[in-house]
Amino acid sequence: MTDAEDVDVPLFKPFRALGYITDDVPFAVTRRGKETYVVVSVGKTWQVYNCAKLTLVLVGPQMGGSIRALASKGDIVWSAVGEDVVECKRVHRSGTYRSPPGSGPISQLLNLGEQLLVLHEGGRLAVWTEGDYSAPQRVLECGSWWRGGGAGGEMQLWNYQSGQRLHTFTGWGSAIRVLTASPALDVMGVGLADGRVVLHHLKFDEEVACFRNAAGAGLAAGAMLGGGAGKAGSTGGGGGVAGEAVTALSFKNGPGLSLMAAGGGCGVVTIWELGQKKLHTVLRDAHDGRLLGLHWFTGEPRLMSSAADNSLKQWLFDATDGTARLLRFRSGHSAPPAVVSHYGEGLRLLSAGADRAFRVFSTIQDQQSRELSQGHMARKAKKLKVTQGEVKLPKVVGMDACETRERDWCNVITAHDSDSAAYTWKLQDFTLGEKVLRPPPPPHADSRVAPGAASPASPAWLAPPAPVTSVALSRCGNFGVVGSASGRVDRYNMQSGIHRGCYWRLGDEATGAVGGVRKRQGGPAVVGGGVIAHAAHQGPDVSRGMDSSNVLMVTSEIALGGPACALSMHPTSTLAAVALGGGAAGGSSVSHSIKVFDVEAPRLVRRFVGHSDRVTGLHMSADSRWLLSASMDGTLRVWDVPASNCIQVLQLGAPVTSLSLSPSQDMLATTHINRRGIYLWSNQAIFGDARAIASCSDGRVIRCALPSVSTGNDDDSSHQHHHNGSSSPASDASESSRHDINSEEDEDVEDEQAEAEARRIRRIAKQATQNTGVEARAPYEAVDSVTGAPCPMGSQMVTLSLLPRSQWESLANLEAIKARNQPLAPPTKPEAAPFFLPTVPGLSSQPVFDLIGQAASFFEGGSSSAAASDSADGGGSSGSDPKSKKSAAGGSKSRVLTTKPNAPDSVTASQFLVLLRQGAVAVAAAAAAAPKPVLGAKAVAAAATGSSSSEVEAVADPWAPFLKLIRGLTPTALDRELRSMQVLEGGDEREIEDLASLLRCLHSTIAAGADFEFCQALLQLTLQVHGDSITAHASLRDPAAVLLNQLRSTWRRLDPLLQHVRCMVAYFGQLQG
Repeated sequence: MTDAEDVDVPLFKPFRALGYITDDVPFAVTRRGKETYVVVSVGKTWQVYNCAKLTLVLVGPQMGGSIRALASKGDIVWSAVGEDVVECKRVHRSGTYRSPPGSGPISQLLNLGEQLLVLHEGGRLAVWTEGDYSAPQRVLECGSWWRGGGAGGEMQLWNYQSGQRLHTFTGWGSAIRVLTASPALDVMGVGLADGRVVLHHLKFDEEVACFRNAAGAGLAAGAMLGGGAGKAGSTGGGGGVAGEAVTALSFKNGPGLSLMAAGGGCGVVTIWELGQKKLHTVLRDAHDGRLLGLHWFTGEPRLMSSAADNSLKQWLFDATDGTARLLRFRSGHSAPPAVVSHYGEGLRLLSAGADRAFRVFSTIQDQQSRELSQGHMARKAKKLKVTQGEVKLPKVVGMDACETRERDWCNVITAHDSDSAAYTWKLQDFTLGEKVLRPPPPPHADSRVAPGAASPASPAWLAPPAPVTSVALSRCGNFGVVGSASGRVDRYNMQSGIHRGCYWRLGDEATGAVGGVRKRQGGPAVVGGGVIAHAAHQGPDVSRGMDSSNVLMVTSEIALGGPACALSMHPTSTLAAVALGGGAAGGSSVSHSIKVFDVEAPRLVRRFVGHSDRVTGLHMSADSRWLLSASMDGTLRVWDVPASNCIQVLQLGAPVTSLSLSPSQDMLATTHINRRGIYLWSNQAIFGDARAIASCSDGRVIRCALPSVSTGNDDDSSHQHHHNGSSSPASDASESSRHDINSEEDEDVEDEQAEAEARRIRRIAKQATQNTGVEARAPYEAVDSVTGAPCPMGSQMVTLSLLPRSQWESLANLEAIKARNQPLAPPTKPEAAPFFLPTVPGLSSQPVFDLIGQAASFFEGGSSSAAASDSADGGGSSGSDPKSKKSAAGGSKSRVLTTKPNAPDSVTASQFLVLLRQGAVAVAAAAAAAPKPVLGAKAVAAAATGSSSSEVEAVADPWAPFLKLIRGLTPTALDRELRSMQVLEGGDEREIEDLASLLRCLHSTIAAGADFEFCQALLQLTLQVHGDSITAHASLRDPAAVLLNQLRSTWRRLDPLLQHVRCMVAYFGQLQG
């Protein structure tokens, strides 16, 4: 890549990939609290699904290479990348276990207690301690034994703590493919390459049972249930179907039958009953690819399976006959999709591919993505005695959708490979429609037709049915147009499925009567009242488009100078872009050119030349200004239609097979060769700086890597372009996943063992961090050591206090809260006095309370308590102070505190005023030592200590004790303190100075960018209480003016950013009026 390409900003940047559920790496299951999660690998990252509903809850960070193995424990996920193991806690990397040189790629990970076992393809087994990233605890050289014992399938038993080989087991004549521990002690399940599963007792070196053809290859369910192949032998020896290895194995643990699940390369899951050593049931067509993992949930008749067909499924064994039903599943395309299109406003995508599945993907919530149902596939396959894949419709080669009639009838139409009928779909119900659009049979030769209609003898009727090659829907949603390989174009009613006509063209028949055909003077030849009609096209109808008014329809036959291979029509401007498929004169660049026509004129308006191979995708933007074209030459070109030039030439990792730009033009969706996902690209003209987008008028190519599953966590190695400017929007699935997995925090606290394990791992990680000298705390996690408030991250940023929202919100609305909480009616006198109040005996009907006795008892209690207090202080009545003796002799003590005018602050002032005055004294001392403008708390502290500007962060804030106090006060307590500072007319100057100190404290904190929202609420309450005093005293107006200037500069910097974010959120959230 040249230096010029490094600075080029692409018009479309990678955003995220859709449709990836799992790849060819076995999953890992972990428990967190009371929930069970499964971790699956998707290329260079991993995903976490909640097993309760199979919802996506977490997406891991982007790795530097493809993941080869996975292991999980609690919050920790280990992923093998090349020769190293990356450890992640939640979505953050916590460390990397770097293997010694020459270890080779990793093939398997296993977590046992506090150890992590790493098996390399070179035959090396490394034992690591969790949290210790320095070096492995022990390394074992297993040689070629890691490959399953070779062709003989020998097996060895090692003590990885001591590094000793304990025993070598004789093989079974076939290579070992999978090892799984059974619930029985010392019994191991061994899956072999010839399809057998052997249960072997390790302690006694004896074979317990052998199940032949456990991979389920080559036998139907009936044959396996009724034939001898369904019996388990007590001895091994041969057997099984050659070439179909057992790749997954799992044992059921808990009450009920003891079952074992096994699977292989044919996608069949066999269930075996271990008690009777026989086949229990078979899950035929469980997957369309090789089984990768099986897992029985503890204590439940529920089995989870994953395979190479990009799917994750759960099976429930609740039937009386022991069979299983599909409980829930998540799946994507098992083969690369070839057609993609935005639906409606662009929040959903329709896609289809070679796996014969038709899917809808949500760009907002991954849970809403699903496959459209084609009916009861299992029932049809069982009836026809074929697989479910053979019953599905052929792969989709063309589709069109319209949301106008989504709630009324079918609103999607598809064309399928080598099928003469078009099919309708009802997207609201995610099902295949009942109406199949088939061309009607030709009318009888002797039938009479209306004048001007096509004759029964016309070639348009006599042509045999041909495969459908293109489809289109009218913008009203009432009509569907179907084009075939023979050039015939038919129109159907989407509600009833009835054929409503055929588009044909007049023939060039010679004049005169030939074979019953006579020439009408001044008109075309007629037969029985009809005209001789030919098919709409002489060749296959490759594509079509309809305008928004249902007046014009373009089917790609204008004088192009060569065959057309793609068409895109703008529905409102009547512009149609046609890509030539080769065969034109003038060289390859001309033969693969793109022509833009005004179909209403009709005339050629634009011509674009640049592609060197067949155009695979063509799309015109909603505003008809951009034309996007993709070719087999591996490039995607963006053309400016009004300016008639090329904006950019992009190379998006792999050749694009289909593309679609959303109606809002914010997202581009593409499908690629040999890629099973759908890739989204963000438009940098919307999300970035449009001025920084490179213009490739000279034809240079900008290369971009394909998007990853995760967003915002990509590693630097996954992108080839890094530039300043705005980034793409973050993925809502990631944010919702973090919220989902955080909801289990309360349950984890109850699990003491999990908490102890987490504390131990954190302690080990902290020690390792101290040894390496790496700071463990992130910058955004730093807090002030005195106040506990988050430290500002930058001079141009403001930091929130992270206090409860109700605390500062109530402070700003305290007057309204007081008015709301006032009683609606005055207190009423009770009808009867409480029974516990003493009364004076008498004959009156109204009770008379004994107030004198209550007062006497109160003073007696007060005297007793005062005497006890004096005695406890050591003075008593025998003290030398005569006033103390007089007070004791009086028998009572006043509750009113009488102080002298010169009493210290600790006696007269509250803690609020004491800390406020101490901070003011510290600020005055700092100003006297170095008279400079006091701009913030840290600057004041730096001036007081004589520190340099680089040492500002380490200086203590003189207002910190006061800020710590007010952060901990309740709104009512803080309001009471502020009202106690009321400046009375003719009062002491100290009251005015206290209020000025409060304004300086607020100015210092706001200038430092700390406790932003809390200081704003406190300032509002201060102005409500002391606003008149501030305007009346000149000594208060000066600090108030300085504070006002600071607020203006702060809001002048923040307001444009807030307005920009608000507008963007309203735009993408469709909140505009």
